[in-house]
Amino acid sequence: MSSSNGRSAELFDRAQRSIPGGASRATVLTEPHPVYVAEGKGAWITDVEGRRLLDVNNNFTSIILGHADPAIDGAVRAQLDRGTAYSLATSVEIELAELICERVATIDQIRFCNSGTEAVMGAIKAARAFTGRPMIVKVEGSYHGTYDHAEASLDPDPSEWGAPDAPETIAYAAGTPASLRDEVGIIPFNDAAAAETVIREAGERCAAVLLDAMPSRVGMPPIDPAFVDAIVSTAREVGALVILDEVISFRLGSAGAQALVGIEPDLTCLAKIIGGGFPVGGVGGRREVMSVFAKQGGERAAVPSGGTFTANPITMTAGLACMQQLDDAAFARLDSIGDRARSGLQAAFDKAGLDWQITGRGSLFCVHPNRRQIRTYRDARHSSDEAATMMLLHRRLLDRQVFLSSYGMGCWNLASTDADVDLFVTAIATTAAELTE
Repeated sequence: MSSSNGRSAELFDRAQRSIPGGASRATVLTEPHPVYVAEGKGAWITDVEGRRLLDVNNNFTSIILGHADPAIDGAVRAQLDRGTAYSLATSVEIELAELICERVATIDQIRFCNSGTEAVMGAIKAARAFTGRPMIVKVEGSYHGTYDHAEASLDPDPSEWGAPDAPETIAYAAGTPASLRDEVGIIPFNDAAAAETVIREAGERCAAVLLDAMPSRVGMPPIDPAFVDAIVSTAREVGALVILDEVISFRLGSAGAQALVGIEPDLTCLAKIIGGGFPVGGVGGRREVMSVFAKQGGERAAVPSGGTFTANPITMTAGLACMQQLDDAAFARLDSIGDRARSGLQAAFDKAGLDWQITGRGSLFCVHPNRRQIRTYRDARHSSDEAATMMLLHRRLLDRQVFLSSYGMGCWNLASTDADVDLFVTAIATTAAELTE
């Protein structure tokens, strides 16, 4: 068990004096204190106590090649000698844009920003501008960043849920305007009939349907093809756009999840891996829709966008160095790593008679301390006992050299070896058995 009297504890005590809550990212806050990292190399990180930990979180999926990748580091160091950011354009932005547009059939053009949250915000604004409509529809429990409308019904309490086929629109942050209820419709994941009903009811007010093909907070279940068809066809029927959030799922293949599950969105939101370990976001899509970001005849764009560090040469350089290494062989290796982990872990659960399961695809996975069928957020949401179990799992795994998020979501990077995967399987299975004795 991690010490409550070590260097991390000291740092957390110090942090709370100058940072509300002790950290600027809620996701790093775990009991009794965050893990403070000193360095990372390949598949492993080392904390300030000197413990080496297998990183199966990878900065919440943004690290795909491994920590301190030599090609990325070399490219960035060369750029550092030339400067970090300018108030002028650079050619490397074009190179990264061209690479992404070439790989993804539904992206004719892309506009960069600094985070996945900004990408989703930009896509929603673009959809509103293109359609002249105010409303979006999104999936209950699906995470799309920290924008009010994208956060709607992210983690509602069961007492607020409403009917399974007609979820209530629930604000996530205190102080969110009540108008949110009229501006966001909520659908359950994998329910085609409910999706059709909610989108049709939104009708001419609906600008877009916002979707993640493998939502992490919904437990990473497979997406039902009938659900995909219902969203796309009904959105087209009412004149709304389809926005696909590939901030996480873009690591599933060279063209992201959309090529694997057969979705053709009007707009795609990207971030994480396209920055090579640096802050990044991007909105891409059909040329006609993306035109809302461009000046027309000397007039300002319908959706003006910018940012002091948007498309800065450090991020663009790192992103290009990362994406150039992600060829078909790289994604095949990631698939192999993920398959080995999921099959090995499920076999270990079954052999031990544990009522646990693992979901996911490619390099993504999610551990569940139950065997119930997971199709929607309500299926995946942990009970208070399950949440406590997962938190304890997170803490106990640190003693077995594994860093996993406190809610069971994780991913692999290309620096991971088969031995790393086997260590992970043994650590999770052994710890889960201890927790259920």
